[in-house]
Amino acid sequence: MPRLSPWQLPAAVPEILPADTDALAARLATVPRLREHHLWEVLRILPSLAEAREDVDFRRAFRTLMERDDLDGASRALVAAARPARRLDRLQALDGVWIARIVFLEAERRRAVAVHGDRRAAVMAALVALDRPAPSKH
Repeated sequence: MPRLSPWQLPAAVPEILPADTDALAARLATVPRLREHHLWEVLRILPSLAEAREDVDFRRAFRTLMERDDLDGASRALVAAARPARRLDRLQALDGVWIARIVFLEAERRRAVAVHGDRRAAVMAALVALDRPAPSKH
């Protein structure tokens, strides 16, 4: 069976397991710098990006950003495409690390904060964190 390039993602992606999102979060936490393949992995794995994966126009625009090596634009596109809607609420450099906070714009009031040495990795880590189940309070 031929291997698909990342921009040729199938419209029907196999069921995404929580372990996939957990593994992605762990990978992002350990990378020194976010690379192109990490953004493709975010698009492939996050349940909140299911509609974007199925949207031919989004995939075409995302592929164009990636071909231009516009990782900032691609990161912003992923945040904007996530459902329920969310936005980057805070992105700040402090003591050599980046702090990113992403919040839901609708539905329940949730937010995720990530700290990373790489700006784009901090943003993607916060986006991934919002797709993970909220910890239960005891």
